[in-house]
Amino acid sequence: MTASPGGGAGGTLLLLLATTTATAQGPATAVPKFEIDPSPIALHGDVRPHQYLGVVGRAAAWLGTETGQAELWVHPMKLAADFGLSFVIPDYLEPVRGADVARTVTVRPELTTITYSHATFTVRQHILSPLDERGLLVLLDVETLRPLEIVTSFRMVLQDAWPGGFGGQYVFWDAAERAFVLSESTRRRSALIGSPWATAASEHPAHALPDAPTTFVIRVDTARARTEFVPIAIAGGVAPRDTVVSRYRRLLTNAEALYRERQAHVSALLNETTSLDTPDDELDVALEWAKVNLDEALTCNPELGCGLVAGWGPSGAGERPGFGWYFGGDAAINSFAMDAAGLWDQVAQGLRFLARYQRDDGKIPHEISQAAASIPWFTEFPYAYYHADTTPYWLVALWRYWRASGDTPLLEELWPAAERAYRWCLTRETDGDGVIENGPGNLGAIEVGALGEGIHQDIYLAAVWLEALEAMTQMARARGQADLARETAALRERASATLNASYWREPDGHHAFGILTSGATNDNLTVWPATAAAFGLLDSTRADRTLTKLATDSITADWGARILSTGSSLYDPMHYNNGAVWPFVTGFVSWGQYRYRRPWSGFGLIDALAQLTFDWARGRHPELLSGRFYRPLDTAVPQQFFATSMLLSPVVMGLVGWEPDAPRGRARLAPQLPPHWDRTVIRNLQVGATVLDVEITQADTARTVTVRRRGPPVVLELVETLPPGAQAIGQSAGPTEDAGAGRLIDSPREVRLTRTEELADTVTTFAATWSGGVAVVPPVTTLVPGQTSAGLRILEFARDGTLNGAWRLTVEGETDRTYTVRLRTPLVLHVEGARIAGRDSSFTTLGIAMPTGNGRVVHTVHLSSEP
Repeated sequence: MTASPGGGAGGTLLLLLATTTATAQGPATAVPKFEIDPSPIALHGDVRPHQYLGVVGRAAAWLGTETGQAELWVHPMKLAADFGLSFVIPDYLEPVRGADVARTVTVRPELTTITYSHATFTVRQHILSPLDERGLLVLLDVETLRPLEIVTSFRMVLQDAWPGGFGGQYVFWDAAERAFVLSESTRRRSALIGSPWATAASEHPAHALPDAPTTFVIRVDTARARTEFVPIAIAGGVAPRDTVVSRYRRLLTNAEALYRERQAHVSALLNETTSLDTPDDELDVALEWAKVNLDEALTCNPELGCGLVAGWGPSGAGERPGFGWYFGGDAAINSFAMDAAGLWDQVAQGLRFLARYQRDDGKIPHEISQAAASIPWFTEFPYAYYHADTTPYWLVALWRYWRASGDTPLLEELWPAAERAYRWCLTRETDGDGVIENGPGNLGAIEVGALGEGIHQDIYLAAVWLEALEAMTQMARARGQADLARETAALRERASATLNASYWREPDGHHAFGILTSGATNDNLTVWPATAAAFGLLDSTRADRTLTKLATDSITADWGARILSTGSSLYDPMHYNNGAVWPFVTGFVSWGQYRYRRPWSGFGLIDALAQLTFDWARGRHPELLSGRFYRPLDTAVPQQFFATSMLLSPVVMGLVGWEPDAPRGRARLAPQLPPHWDRTVIRNLQVGATVLDVEITQADTARTVTVRRRGPPVVLELVETLPPGAQAIGQSAGPTEDAGAGRLIDSPREVRLTRTEELADTVTTFAATWSGGVAVVPPVTTLVPGQTSAGLRILEFARDGTLNGAWRLTVEGETDRTYTVRLRTPLVLHVEGARIAGRDSSFTTLGIAMPTGNGRVVHTVHLSSEP
């Protein structure tokens, strides 16, 4: 029997020497077919060559492409590369490569399917990464008109993740197990890749890495294939070989049970954590996939423990699987979204993991390689404690987790680590202004590029530090450490003064990027002040001016926020730190826009982040994109978790406005929903042991918020945004809509109604009515891969001066283009600077013709209500 070693046409033929008879003893050979259930969030479509496809469990990962090629990982090792299928058909001179006939892919959280379609066969390749097993399972559902042989090939690697390494690898065919054994001289690391259906396999030189691909052949028994899957199992680990053999057999004998376990886990993840039901179905699905991704961040290394990794992607010729190792800063950033969604167990494990590797002086690790246990990672490599921001971020992450969950025992457990972390941070504050500083081995926002030259402090690190001081103040007070609480509160006040004064550039109208070692400021307009805005740390007037700048196309492209303004001499749309679009910072910009009551500038960024879920790797978010074209950079990690978390964070904490405070039995809900969303349901908002389901219905001049409680009573502060110019406010609150009193703040941008109610009853309804007012529907752009940025930005919408019946809409767009903007209002409007393109009882549509010229231009539309 012959087959192409690469499974491709024209390849050198390799004689298959090690033949396995059908009667050979081995593991159980039958994997009866079972139903692959539909998933409510499955993503299905045509296969796209070179597009990433990841199937990730706690201990193993299939990292490949939609056409079926893959790397096989069982942590901390890369077992194999170039895994793929080809098909041998009678009368065909060459095998049919799987990549050439891969037609569709269905991506589900629990199992992914690639369908290979040929005139003589259809093969559905189901790929499962079990939840906790150190292995992978491929189940082939085969339909064929003619005899069919399936050739499985791969290139042996069996190497620790970067920068680890060892030698002495070899591979041989185990006829009894019908699997290739991959091992090394000490036998401490082994893997098995095979199938009980295998009938022949390639033979390789003893105790050597083969140059040719390793190949085995499955001759399909068509009668059995009607009722059985054709299984391929992959098992590995840092363990004795017999342990790995047992894992291999367990994968085969427990195939359906492992699928059902993963399915049940996903079902609980989707149904018991925060979810939204809005008029925007794509956003709802994108949020569900965000939870799936963040759950996949929890990764268990047999020698290091379980913690949160930063992302996944193929390693190519190396052994770095995207960012599939443990990053402290990423874990903290992602934990904000995970707290909001209710993924508390995963966050707790991540916090403990980082504390376990805290340096003696208190510094929290920046990154830990999957191979750290087998190399002197913490002593001889420079990366473990590379960043300064990781340590204050960990303090913020601990605080926010505690506020969401009320898990005081974990706070007590980790409090010694928190005190050490705080004391380390103090060593980075040397000039007395209260803000910790950058420096060699203590990076903040910038790792490479001219933007970071000469930086003494940057606004990103300053913002994280201020939030960490708030965290320490609140946690110290709760623990009765009054002296420490006073110390951190005083230091925060001093640092806040520095942030709001020293970083402000009045001539430029925005906050500086950083303070230089010379004492001057780096005045570039960057995205980084958004971090301080998201945490609510900036003076509101100055924050508004900076956020207006960030809303322009100089920072905000149609698909997200650039790191650096297009107007800077340093701007480079391909540069990691000097102009690329990062979904991570895009989320901070959106969150900051909502924090300072600018939803019309924040929602478009949420919509762009949601679209990433469908346009590139299905269900995933890329690390970064070009600043010029809507496309990920070639170097971008395709499944990056801080890109994913920064969809959930601005949605739950910005658009929904959810702020739990479990230790005090309180929560705040401050929704700023798009005015055209007539009905929105938010399920499973969690504060400690209490779960809230919230239904919001709104019309032109009325809104009802219904809160259903499960668990102990909590006090809810509800902050509602009524449209600017709204008058004659009516309100009620309670289980029977009894008259309720609320606090009103009437500002040019909104009328804010705040009510506080103890949710003693299982159902509480808040109602509000008003007359007049105008609300603007945030514009969004339907993104097309490869496009440039040309969409409309809303920079301001408010009452025009002190007039009750007048409003001002400020927009930015391309010259010589006409845009449409919808307004929700029952009023008949008079318009200057635009035309009325449509009107019904609820909405007025404006056609805004931008002035002639070149590039981008700002334009103002004046509105007034006709008597």
